[in-house]
Amino acid sequence: MKRPFHLGMALVAASMAIIVSACGKKAEVPPIADLDTYEDKSMNFSIKFPKNWKGAVEAGKRAEYYSAENIMQRFREYNESEITGAKMAIIANKLEGAPNLDSIIDATKIFQDASVYSTPEKVQLDGVEATRIKYAYKYADGEFKGERYFAMKDSTAVTIIEFESFGGTFDQLHPKFEEMLKSVKLAYYKPVVKDTTGGKPAEVFKPAESLASFDGKNFSMQYPTNFSGKNMGGGLETVQFQGIGGPADCIINVTVTDASKQNNLDRIVEQNKKLYKAASSSAAKLGGETAAFIEDMPVKDVRRRTYFAVKGNKLFKVTLQWFKPEQEIFLPTFEKCLGSVSLK
Repeated sequence: MKRPFHLGMALVAASMAIIVSACGKKAEVPPIADLDTYEDKSMNFSIKFPKNWKGAVEAGKRAEYYSAENIMQRFREYNESEITGAKMAIIANKLEGAPNLDSIIDATKIFQDASVYSTPEKVQLDGVEATRIKYAYKYADGEFKGERYFAMKDSTAVTIIEFESFGGTFDQLHPKFEEMLKSVKLAYYKPVVKDTTGGKPAEVFKPAESLASFDGKNFSMQYPTNFSGKNMGGGLETVQFQGIGGPADCIINVTVTDASKQNNLDRIVEQNKKLYKAASSSAAKLGGETAAFIEDMPVKDVRRRTYFAVKGNKLFKVTLQWFKPEQEIFLPTFEKCLGSVSLK
């Protein structure tokens, strides 16, 4: 089934006549610094990406990188805007049953007008045959271009790679896009089989000792290098950090909300004690601010510690969650990450 026709596309023709006179300024080509490599352990795919681009990663499913944070919304709506920029992404779709590649390609199309898209062509990607489609659309700020690749390493998953750019900058970025494409390792799913014969047990996932840095709009912090951060939406900012290929119940979650109507920390903690059914709270520090935390068990054998702090008219909530039998593995690293939090 084709994706629904986006309202923004219906308005393009009308808006072109209004704002085309403002398109004389040539868009700047988004800068690309050194390339780093993203590796997904659960679906076994990888790709090089620009280190200076904004990442949005969902472990086991996708890794998207944008030339700037303010261009992300335009890539969701594909609308007219003065904001230009570029995107690259790799997506792993786990398959159940025989794949219909034509349907998958059709489902990813952004524009309803079929003339926007080139005829699919066959190319080589990671040693296998892949399908490439190209597309282009005229906006007031220049030509939008994109390329999308579809390939399967085996019958367990389809990998989709996307390169897109607004403002007539695609051709200048294309050599770097090609470099990223050549680095691709396609996704495949290998189920974990438990050893019931008394053999050596599977290695327990552990958070890395080395830490990476996250710098968001409202906070910054460090997190293990074998974790990835995902923007969850909601509030002023919500980011969840989870081990790449690690257990789903071992996470760090940071949520920032508007506290302009209620910024009394004591009252906030009391309200959340009832919500979390926690018997007590403990004093703490978070990013140098006075804080408190409560600890509870949301499900059997999972511990959760939630910290609350108020700075100005913002409420900061940091949740550390771990599998209780592995507390000695996760909690020391999580507390180290907590100590690195800076509130903005």
